[in-house]
Amino acid sequence: MLAGCGARVAYSPLPGVSVSAPIPVPASAGGHARLPSGKGGAYKTGRPYRVGGRTYYPLASARGYDEVGIASWYGRDFHGRRTANGEIFDMRALSAAHRTLPLPTMVRVTNLENGRSVIVRVNDRGPFVKNRLIDLSWAAARELGFVHKGTARVRVQSLDVAPRAHHPVLARRAPVTPAARQPATRTPARASVRPATLHARSDAGMYVQLGAFAEADNASRLKRKLASSYPSVRVEPFPRDGRMLYRVRIGPFQDVQRIEQTVLSLQQRGYGNAVVVIE
Repeated sequence: MLAGCGARVAYSPLPGVSVSAPIPVPASAGGHARLPSGKGGAYKTGRPYRVGGRTYYPLASARGYDEVGIASWYGRDFHGRRTANGEIFDMRALSAAHRTLPLPTMVRVTNLENGRSVIVRVNDRGPFVKNRLIDLSWAAARELGFVHKGTARVRVQSLDVAPRAHHPVLARRAPVTPAARQPATRTPARASVRPATLHARSDAGMYVQLGAFAEADNASRLKRKLASSYPSVRVEPFPRDGRMLYRVRIGPFQDVQRIEQTVLSLQQRGYGNAVVVIE
């Protein structure tokens, strides 16, 4: 099986994301970093909050969010503590903190200094430091290649392709006041929003891909195992390097929350090589 294989596979420890341009896959792509489970979390959006005497104004929707700025990371000192939406922070999971994005939001973060890209779920607030855009977990920073450097210039793009009514996995609960990990040093302002370039085409969508097989029988066998739980699973033949491969995919999805729920459920069933594909 060629896990995550596709015509335009970019790097992510999920472990892949198809986009319009390829991104080299680093040696660590075979790691086991995963999205957080979401257990105990709440969906939160739109309510202002104060940290260090400053007021911040979360966005009502992440749709179209596309910003460039400096990323930092946090890890062991906060491992096991609650995030701003009530989840337990796991430094080994692919998560992030952002001052204004709804919680949770799936975003693609690209390290503009080395081309690596990763999908993370924003489930915390921060960083409250001047000129910082996003605070990544240790695992996400490791996959982006800046753990030792400490910071990197990144691009953050929302994967939302449709407005979000509520999160289907997480139960609503009372607001959780975010803990200030770092002192506030700038006057807050509403985050600017520019048109995103990661949205799916109108004739396509997002998929969860379980792998690409050289043998059609192997692909069909996996499809049969998944069909009862994932009715939209399919086998797609496609040519690559002069031979035919057979991709096993679930979808298409138009809702980023449904695709997140599918990835998490597959991880719980042992399919840790599930990848997100956007076409």
